[in-house]
Amino acid sequence: MPAPEPLPAHVLADPAFVSACAQREIGAVFQLARRAGLGPAQLARRTGLTTSRVTEIMTGGRTVSSMDVIERIADGLRVPGRMLGLADRPWEPTPGPTTYRPAVIPETWEVLDMVSRSTASDAALTHLETAVADVAYRYPVTPPTVSVPILQRQLVGVHEMLDRPQALAARRRGVRILAVVSGLLGLAHHDLGDRSRSDAHFRLGAVAAGEAEADDLTAWLLTMQSIVEYTAGRRDTAAALLDQADAIAATAAPRRRAWIAANHARAVAAWRGDRTAALAALDQAAHYLDLADEPCAALDFFTSPRLDGLAGETYAHLGEHEAASRLLETAIAARAEVDVKGRAVLTLDLAEVQLGQGALDAACATAQAALDLAGATVVQPLLLRARALQQALAPWAAERPVRELVARVRESSQQLARA
Repeated sequence: MPAPEPLPAHVLADPAFVSACAQREIGAVFQLARRAGLGPAQLARRTGLTTSRVTEIMTGGRTVSSMDVIERIADGLRVPGRMLGLADRPWEPTPGPTTYRPAVIPETWEVLDMVSRSTASDAALTHLETAVADVAYRYPVTPPTVSVPILQRQLVGVHEMLDRPQALAARRRGVRILAVVSGLLGLAHHDLGDRSRSDAHFRLGAVAAGEAEADDLTAWLLTMQSIVEYTAGRRDTAAALLDQADAIAATAAPRRRAWIAANHARAVAAWRGDRTAALAALDQAAHYLDLADEPCAALDFFTSPRLDGLAGETYAHLGEHEAASRLLETAIAARAEVDVKGRAVLTLDLAEVQLGQGALDAACATAQAALDLAGATVVQPLLLRARALQQALAPWAAERPVRELVARVRESSQQLARA
């Protein structure tokens, strides 16, 4: 069978196609491949998928996460492996010592920045802000191994931009972008289990937000860092960071203030078991969410289902398992199918509640389901919760469901170590 024709160079070089590949948005990849004259039937023949499945992927009715399918798509469309986060494919030429390798294809904002080297143009900054916001918005449904390379490239771009003389307004926008990228990298490295890099990026973000004189952004960074501290078991530190965030969040949008308050409720419940303070913070979160008329955006994504999830964890820490179970089940059902990380973490929280209710077998089965749901996207917060549950199950270590769960947690730990 003859090798498939490669996609035209103008498709492979299209920034939208490059971004779709980097984030493994296969629906967008297929849509953009239409520019090469490839309809669903041709894409199906090249990738070994059915035409109906290709159509579902193109219309957003189905996502692709299987590595086997992604490799088939790379081979069928002749997309270089590096563009999809894969190793070089067998059909790619092996470079010799003098073989020319093309430079990395620049993103739109990089090209615009090159055009205006004296100071970053409004267009370049807007494109960069949009690119960063897109990564932030997609972060919950994107594995950190995919997000980190994109964010690191954006960090380099901002660094180079700020290293040149800039007009004051351009510099301030660039520093705000730096703060956001640093905060996202702090969370991503935590998800990968790298505390030193996580801490370093949060420190950089705090300096950048202070330099930009942006209290709303500082409040966002403090809340992001509090999530890291909470999942690492440092609940007192998380509560202190959220106290600081709340104190300076007066200029933040209501949706962000709701997010801060809900995280504060969870941290206070976990740290001190203070029911009055925790429920008052949940009421405050609901109040701010009622006031929120701004659309969900990259940094302000908090919604009622997310509030249900944090409220469920809060009630679990207070020992009110029935309310916790009801809220967590509601939150899991409302989360998007593609939000694998979020649903897996909430499912493991539900397992802890079931153990608190004395349902040992159900807790082990639910925890297994959470780890199975995470699959290849297991992250540090999920693993830390799984280990805490494992520790709580120590009195029943000889029971078969517990032994099976311990083995599954060990497997997930090894998986994260290889990431």
